[in-house]
Amino acid sequence: MAKLDLADYTPAMKALHQILTGTLIYSTQRKKNLPPPTFTDSDLKEGLRRSWTAELIGHLLVKYESEWYADEALSKWNEIDDLFEEEKQQQKTLIEAGLDEWGITQLYQRDIAMKKVDEAHEHVKKNWQLEKAQRIKPSLWWQQVAQAQAQAQTTSTEQSDANANTPKLSNLSTNGKAWFIHPVAMMDYFNIRSTEIIFPLKVKPINNFDMQFGKRFNWTKNDNQTMFGANRSGGKRKHAGRDLYTEPYTEIVAVCDGVVLQISGFYSETDQITIRHKTSSGRQFIIRYGEVDHDSIKVKVGDVVKQGTVLAKTGKLIKAGKPEVVKNGKVIYMLHLEYYSGKGGLDLKKPLTDRANLPYQRRSDLIDPLELLKEGYQSTFGVEL
Repeated sequence: MAKLDLADYTPAMKALHQILTGTLIYSTQRKKNLPPPTFTDSDLKEGLRRSWTAELIGHLLVKYESEWYADEALSKWNEIDDLFEEEKQQQKTLIEAGLDEWGITQLYQRDIAMKKVDEAHEHVKKNWQLEKAQRIKPSLWWQQVAQAQAQAQTTSTEQSDANANTPKLSNLSTNGKAWFIHPVAMMDYFNIRSTEIIFPLKVKPINNFDMQFGKRFNWTKNDNQTMFGANRSGGKRKHAGRDLYTEPYTEIVAVCDGVVLQISGFYSETDQITIRHKTSSGRQFIIRYGEVDHDSIKVKVGDVVKQGTVLAKTGKLIKAGKPEVVKNGKVIYMLHLEYYSGKGGLDLKKPLTDRANLPYQRRSDLIDPLELLKEGYQSTFGVEL
């Protein structure tokens, strides 16, 4: 199988590669010691079977040369011819390795196997030549239409010189390149949602139910260390929020409009951002966005933020110079989110951290942020948890 190096990928291929790497690698390869997904037909098909991956692919705007455009000699299509021989040799190498493993050394037996490969490839090559001659070449309408449009445009321009306000039509490009979109998927860009709350991440956490760590560390469940109320510090205190695991330095956004009340150090060389929020319907509360990367913070105390404003990026906990949270060999970056109802005040006259107030060591209006996060999740990803 012919392959390109990542450096040779077009921008569209790089974007697609990033989508596949960011989604399929968690669900299809988490238990296998395999490289990231590539542009094999199986990986692409697997991606399109999964709604969240297919949605991202559908939102791509891609500019490339139309399949309905080619020169008379079909040069770009003929490039595929050279790949048949390469693929045949690769298959023969695999078969020879298999014959060696099975101890088949008789020359006539090995020749029969190689002959079968040759016959199969000749059959495929013959069908490919028919495909080019009978379907592809008769379908190459682009160049003819583009030339006719250009000629008609010239004539139209000459006739309408007297009227400078006459609109000019946009022609097909003469090089066969155009922007291609998925019309149904793209409608989502124009779907204006009235949302009270959005999710604090632009992408799903990797401890989502359908992601890499979703089985053991599902942030929506109450049976693991990411949950609200899990034991911390050997049982001396309880976890005051929900932990959303992410890829390194994932952007964190404001769940709704608000004002930044505080930015300060947090656990294990991370920071926290505290915001007083107010939704479009008037709901008010305080969110502490914890364990964020210090160097990525984009806001300051007193800033007014809008829903979706990027606040910072997820950070990793550091202890004695080493990552503190490592799962299956992967360093975990996360957002630790705490939710305060505001009954203790919509300001910080009463600090959010109160070491004397057990078991959470937090202010008394601390509540589990699960329902708020679920509300935001449905608004952002269109899925009800």
